[in-house]
Amino acid sequence: MTKPSLAEVTTFLRDHVSKRTRIPVEQLSGSTVLVDSGLESIDAVLISGHLEDEFQIEIEPSLMFEFKTLDEVAAAVVALFDKP
Repeated sequence: MTKPSLAEVTTFLRDHVSKRTRIPVEQLSGSTVLVDSGLESIDAVLISGHLEDEFQIEIEPSLMFEFKTLDEVAAAVVALFDKP
């Protein structure tokens, strides 16, 4: 798969965080702090699996909590495509 744009990954994350937390997608922004949104460990595992399926890349679920915001997580996902 080709490297996704930051906007693609951010949109994907917003949609899935919205589904898991039941926060309307309009209320989630790139600066949304994931822990403050009510995201739990099981949510991180499920979203990581969806990210892997969508973008064909291996992602550790802990990535969702290593970074604070949606934008930071999205940037980290995109950066994985630069690793050999």
